[in-house]
Amino acid sequence: MKTNNIKAATKNAISGLAFILALISVNGQALAQSKNEVSFYLQGSFSKLNYEALVQDSEMENGFRVGSKYAYYLTENWSVGTGAELQYMEGSISLPTVQGSFMTQDVEADEFEFRYRATNFSENQEVYFLNIPLQVQYESSGTVRFYGAAGVKAGLVLNSQYQSLATSLETSGFYSQYDVELTSPEFAGFGEFGAVKNAESELELKTNFVAHLESGVKLILENSQALYMGLFLDYGLNDIKPDASSERLIDYNAQNPTDFGFGSLFSSRRDINSLQDQDEVRTLAFGIKIQYAFQF
Repeated sequence: MKTNNIKAATKNAISGLAFILALISVNGQALAQSKNEVSFYLQGSFSKLNYEALVQDSEMENGFRVGSKYAYYLTENWSVGTGAELQYMEGSISLPTVQGSFMTQDVEADEFEFRYRATNFSENQEVYFLNIPLQVQYESSGTVRFYGAAGVKAGLVLNSQYQSLATSLETSGFYSQYDVELTSPEFAGFGEFGAVKNAESELELKTNFVAHLESGVKLILENSQALYMGLFLDYGLNDIKPDASSERLIDYNAQNPTDFGFGSLFSSRRDINSLQDQDEVRTLAFGIKIQYAFQF
């Protein structure tokens, strides 16, 4: 009787062990089939081109980012990923006054010092980047997972423009050979003018390299799908300021003296001490990220 019980118990144990091994095998196959993850995401951010001009800091603006990502799971918890994303960000600065002077010539080729003072001057920049990220991610186990990611990005400039505005502009011309400063006539470009606004112009920023940090929650859904919700921080690692150009912030056009337009504070450093050569322009962005993913 005992022998039959032992045989039955042994048979049940073997059957149970076989079932467990089969279950482990199925789970192992399922895990092996889920090493790849493709995702799409949207980020809303506060961002800015971080710089200082004439002892005034740039302002924080809104921005956004959309992208797609591929990740390969090295283990159940660790993955490496890359992808592509489109980023839009703005920069802006407001200055109570901007003034400068430089030597030039009038329509009669007489040399003089052109002087100007712009009141309530503002410059706005708009940039589109194509970012290529490379990051490492860790996530916990379970249906609700906490995750953290870190990496770097290379941001290729797709388009970068600026537009400047001053509510008023005062100009004059100092002729040292006559020891006289002319504040008129207006048709010669001297006097008090109203608001001056230039058309959108190319900014020519450099390629951006960014350090990326991210953390949040990953919700595991049915059919190998997942939803991420998290916070992120991107900080520019290099100076993307364009090379100094021959432009002036406000130039004098002897052929059309009243045709005023502004150069960018980023590159017009001949007539005013705006951005010093040692000053840098870096990107800064932080905000919320929502990401949909599926594994295969």
